[in-house]
Amino acid sequence: MTNNFKITIVGLGLIGGSLAMALPGFKNVEIVGVDNNPDVIEKARKLGITTADAATALSDADLVVICIYPDNIVPFLRDNTQHLKIGALITEVCGVKEKLAAEIREILPETVDYIGIHPMAGKEVEGIDVAESTLFNDTGFIITPVETSNPDNIKFLEDLASYIGATRIATTTPRKHDEIIAYTSDLMHVASAALCLDYQPDMSRAYTAGAFRDCTRVAMINPELWTELLLANKEHTLTEIDRFLESIKSLRTAIERKDAQILRQLLQTVRKNKKGMSEQ
Repeated sequence: MTNNFKITIVGLGLIGGSLAMALPGFKNVEIVGVDNNPDVIEKARKLGITTADAATALSDADLVVICIYPDNIVPFLRDNTQHLKIGALITEVCGVKEKLAAEIREILPETVDYIGIHPMAGKEVEGIDVAESTLFNDTGFIITPVETSNPDNIKFLEDLASYIGATRIATTTPRKHDEIIAYTSDLMHVASAALCLDYQPDMSRAYTAGAFRDCTRVAMINPELWTELLLANKEHTLTEIDRFLESIKSLRTAIERKDAQILRQLLQTVRKNKKGMSEQ
């Protein structure tokens, strides 16, 4: 990557829009957005984001960041490989990597590089209306290169992550990413969804406090996006759901038997584990 280059962001929703707002000033970058929704294009232009059609925006882009729904990524690239600039770096922000990375590598020409990224930032709502330049401040950022990825491009993405505000940057394989994300993200959304799939009918907000808020926040879920993500990471998500059910069973058994000693030991392990998580 040189000091004067162009970044094309495909998909100007929460993540794509926020990237477009956070990246100005990064190595004299020129940013161009692509979206197929006219209303989004109009809102992006009002925010000062330059937009163009896909063919034009891709033709001279040094970095292409794809921020669309998982099931649309490969079809988009397949339809637009002829527009990619020789030497360009292609990345995507999808929350599932292994299968997607393999499919992308099959269709991309050898003249471009590919490295996946996963900004660990978001909200329980979506769309450009809630995008903000500070979305990535003090967040995690995962980089998932493949065997053929250029080390210079990995470093470039590390610099980009730091510039937009990420403070916890990790590099791993696509498969390891999916294994870990199945616990830290997929299971958390499943658990929150389960808590709201059925609920205490006599409750009102008067009965709720921080625990309820924290445990159910992400249940304000995007059904289309999370259907794609959970099914795409089926193998690892099912493993984590099974582990979770075993943990629930252990707690339930201790409560059912009024076994204070076992329950206390379980909760002591919980507290110790939570402390360990916070220190990593």
